Amino acid sequence: MTTKTRLTFNKRLILDALTVDMDDPPPHSANAIFNILETAYDLQWSGIYEGMKTKPSVNQIRRTLRALASEGFIVCNRTKQEWFDSSSCKLPYWELEWQLSGDVYRNALITECQAVFKTVDKAKHGCVFFGGVFDMGLPENEVKPLMLKVKGLMQKTHPDKAGDDYVELFKQMKQCSDWIKSGIPLPTPTHQVNEQVTLSNSLR
Repeated sequence: MTTKTRLTFNKRLILDALTVDMDDPPPHSANAIFNILETAYDLQWSGIYEGMKTKPSVNQIRRTLRALASEGFIVCNRTKQEWFDSSSCKLPYWELEWQLSGDVYRNALITECQAVFKTVDKAKHGCVFFGGVFDMGLPENEVKPLMLKVKGLMQKTHPDKAGDDYVELFKQMKQCSDWIKSGIPLPTPTHQVNEQVTLSNSLR
């Protein structure tokens, strides 16, 4: 952004925070941005964060976000959120999430690749808990569509087409492809660690 140097410190701070991928890539809510800035302040991150005298409040962050959106630097989308506590009787709620105007496609692609990687990793290796492997495997009719999804994402993230910024995403999708080609186990309630498992016939 050619006008970034003319922005106030707080606006530049928020714009930088909207490029940070901590637990999840952008878009980020105001609360997530607060957590990023709090971490940057407490751990003394280098760069613009070194100029932070205090941690901004969530209300200050929201005001700055609205100002940046009105100036066209960022865009907002409204997403439906579930409470982390599955036993909670609270209804889902709506949250505003923000991202840089020029990063919408990239952020969506990162999110999609991460979700696919988690799905394939879990299907291939499961979750180890007290000597048992849970949630491993996929039904045969789900393996081929997943492979097609991986192939499509490999094309979108190939460095020759998408550039060097997508190298790590391409590597993730190549790993997914290799895992699927080597065989995805059929699902059972649980497997034992190092157990020989029955593989799906799909793509073997």
